[in-house]
Amino acid sequence: MKGSLFLGQFAQIKVYVHWTFFILFAFIIYSGVSAGQSVDAIAWHLLFLITIFGCVILHEFGHALTGRRYGFKTKDIILLPIGGLARFEKLPENPIQEFVVAIAGPMVNFAIAFVLYFITQPSAHMILNLDLSSINQENFVTLIWIVNLSLGLFNLIPAFPMDGGRIFRAILSMFQPREKATKNAARLGLLLALGFIVLGLYYNPFLIFIGGFIILSASSESSIVSAQALLEGHKAGDIVMHNFSSLNHDLSIAQASEAVLDRQSTHFVIYSDSKEVVGTVNRDQIIKSLKVMDHKTTLSSIMNPVLEHIPAETSLKELYTSQILRNNVMVPVTENGEVVGVINLENILEFLAIKQATPQWKSILQRHKPT
Repeated sequence: MKGSLFLGQFAQIKVYVHWTFFILFAFIIYSGVSAGQSVDAIAWHLLFLITIFGCVILHEFGHALTGRRYGFKTKDIILLPIGGLARFEKLPENPIQEFVVAIAGPMVNFAIAFVLYFITQPSAHMILNLDLSSINQENFVTLIWIVNLSLGLFNLIPAFPMDGGRIFRAILSMFQPREKATKNAARLGLLLALGFIVLGLYYNPFLIFIGGFIILSASSESSIVSAQALLEGHKAGDIVMHNFSSLNHDLSIAQASEAVLDRQSTHFVIYSDSKEVVGTVNRDQIIKSLKVMDHKTTLSSIMNPVLEHIPAETSLKELYTSQILRNNVMVPVTENGEVVGVINLENILEFLAIKQATPQWKSILQRHKPT
């Protein structure tokens, strides 16, 4: 994620913190200085914040390591001011697996709270009379216990795509199609998000950000699941682009710019002298290179190297959310060891639009296949 600082790596999973997280540090320092707090008091507040987000990282590792047991890899973990995010390369679709992976995060918080409970052994009287006006050595561990208990319970709220919402979706998926379960979970998430926003207007503005995040994330994931349902059963070879613009690798960017003017294509496949696909380049890359590079620079210097080919039997459903087509690059599609065409994300989106637009999409797809 752009604007993130690398913190380290554990169990082959990289952890990043987004730059906005440091706004919280600045806010705590500013508030402490404005209130006339001592350096020690401000330091305790900062340590409290760091400890909380340390627990958030452990929460996300709960998701990541549980997902790994089912074969789902985690790209990385991002620490944001509103919490953490474990970014999976692929999310589990099996309801039981999704349930276990989703509940693993809150269970980590409950486990931390369980351990801290026996350390602090707080009584009801202690909790009711707990001084929340400042953080110090006496109440630090008790507050961390309360925070972890609260985090675990809060994340169980069925506001999709929060953990509780994913648990709810997993339960629904046991009785109805995943697409329908996602839509129903997203609707409930939307209602709860609106509730967060209303409460945030009166009590805590932080809830407004959480509500907004839920609305955007739920809408995005619901759209992805709907698209995957439409792509079910289709393969890369079904929609591969057989007719595409190509350029030789040793063409200069000046010569390539002539091709940009002469053709409607915005993406080009780069061939070597031996007619092997070695890369791709788009119109914007060529134009940008004209501004900053020698016009005699060859396309081989600016192209996106083709690192892999996609077999024609590759599932479009899997391809749609994979990293192979990131940045909308074109990738060669092979069948029996030969390149039969290319595919990019725009290609898949066009197929989705056609399938949604007309019930005659099957005949269109059939005519698309080469004879």
